[in-house]
Amino acid sequence: MEHSSVFLPILVFLVVYAAITFELVNKAAAALAGVGVLVVLRVTTEHHAVGYVDFETLMLLTGMMILVSLIKKSGFFTIVSVKIAEITKGSPVKILVLFSVVTALMSAFLDNVTTVLIIIPIIIELTRGMGLNPRNYVLSQIFISNIGGTATLIGDPPNVIIGSKVGLSFNQFILNLTPTVIPVFIIVLGYIWFINRVEFKPINTSMSKLVSVQLLLEKIRFEFANIKIDKNLMIKSLVCLFLAIL
Repeated sequence: MEHSSVFLPILVFLVVYAAITFELVNKAAAALAGVGVLVVLRVTTEHHAVGYVDFETLMLLTGMMILVSLIKKSGFFTIVSVKIAEITKGSPVKILVLFSVVTALMSAFLDNVTTVLIIIPIIIELTRGMGLNPRNYVLSQIFISNIGGTATLIGDPPNVIIGSKVGLSFNQFILNLTPTVIPVFIIVLGYIWFINRVEFKPINTSMSKLVSVQLLLEKIRFEFANIKIDKNLMIKSLVCLFLAIL
């Protein structure tokens, strides 16, 4: 009986993990089904199962997701991305560095997936329009988003769990992690540039690429002009995010 009580939860965990990994069913449904099986088989009770739920983490993530959705709906992220695209002026190194900085900052306060989904389309459009391979630019943002997400308490769900268990406040988490994240960010970014430095060389020598960049930036500006920006919602949602961080 003791052996079954030990191995049964492990077996259920592996089945649930496999179902989530291979996307056989909805993630939440798989997790709840696993808990249900353990309760039915009397491995645990409903009371104990509920006791394992970290409601503080769930509420924080829920609130942040709502705020992020509102900020995204207001058009704020679109403004930031387009402005950065204009500042780069088609320079491969500027595209790498500036978008990496923006990605890291956004990932520190937003979900990594959301950040990547906002940044990547513009990077792909810019690089392809310049005749460059977007692969390294895209991969760099994926790495950087994970690094940036480590800097704050709300950057990643595991951060919230760790912070709540250890008892770290938002500011304490930043003070402990950010000094480590910044040099890691610089080292990784430098390494990405170094191993792909040929692809990041300036395009000033190619007149056709310079013309393509200007046309591409004009296209992005035109598309941006047609995007609905809700300034009122933007201000309110950003203020709420600021207050939530405090």
